[in-house]
Order: sequence, then C-alpha cells, then structure tokens
Amino acid sequence: MFSCKDSKESVFTEKTYQDTIIQNIGGVLIREIHYSDDFTSADYDIKYSYKNNRDIIQVIGNGSYYSQQPPDDEQLMRFDKWTLFKTSAGRDKDIIFIYDSISKNWTEYEVSPETIESEELWRVQNLKTRIDNWDAVSKVTKIDSNGNITVFYTFVNEKFIPFFKTGKRNVIYSINKETGRLEMTKITGS
Repeated sequence: MFSCKDSKESVFTEKTYQDTIIQNIGGVLIREIHYSDDFTSADYDIKYSYKNNRDIIQVIGNGSYYSQQPPDDEQLMRFDKWTLFKTSAGRDKDIIFIYDSISKNWTEYEVSPETIESEELWRVQNLKTRIDNWDAVSKVTKIDSNGNITVFYTFVNEKFIPFFKTGKRNVIYSINKETGRLEMTKITGS
C-alpha cells in the first residue's frame, strides 16, 4: 500500500508561468498563470493583460479555471467602440470584461447563478431555485458580432432532497452601445 507519508515527493504542485496568445484584433493577450493541484483538482488562476499594436499594455483583470486547463485560444473581440473579453471565474461562472476606449478602463461583469437570479427579468419567472447547489452553473456559450452574449444556465429546483430536478435556460445579455454596460435582455427555454 502506498501513502503520501511513504513518498519523498509532494502530492501538491504549484508553479507560476507566463504565456501569450496572438489576438485576431491585433496585439497579444498576456497571461500570468498560477497553477496548483492536489488530490482533487488542478486549478489555474490567471492575471490577464493586453498588449496592443503600439506596445501599450493594459491590465484586464483575473480569471480562474477550476479542474480544467485554460483554452489556448482565448480572444478579445470588438463590438462597436467596445472591446470584450470572456474568461472563466471558476466551476460555475464566467466573467465578461468590457473595455471603454474613451475612459481607458476595463469593467468586469460576473455572470453567475447569483447575478442572473438577482435580475428583474429572471425574478418575474417566479422560479424557486437553489443557487447554493453544486449543479447551479452558468457559462457563456456564444458572443456574436451584434454584442449579444448567450449564457447557458442550469439551475436546481428548490426542493431536491432526496431527488432534485434541474432546469435549463438560455439567458441573453446585450451590450448597450452607448454605455457599454452588460444588460440581460431575454430568457429562453422551459
């Protein structure tokens, strides 16, 4: 029988490294990645920056991939006068960063079960759900050229012991062309 006590090597790994991804809009995405793993998971915490074609570096923000390797094709997108970047914020949520070229600031929008269910458009559906359940997950599945962002949201009905049912919805957000704010505009599915 093998135990951790018997091994001279650690069962935990931790390292930090940097990589870059060439962007379709020009420039490069710079990722400073902190990797750690143990018996149960391998996690990647990432600090993102963008170096444009004039060699100006802008700090975007942070992301996190839980038990999965970050994709090597992450891309910034342009919509009207806004620049968008989507990344993971963990197992159950994503983050959308929106850059305002006038104020030169990135604004972070969390897309999570909590933020979805706090919106009036969601609340009028009058669904009784459990956002504290492991199976409540919201992930961005598509960003189109019109500034529409589709989120696939799996939620858990309130009563789930001993059995529970999940519901699924597509939650559509749009970027306001004037303000650059992310706004929930539509919910589809049943």
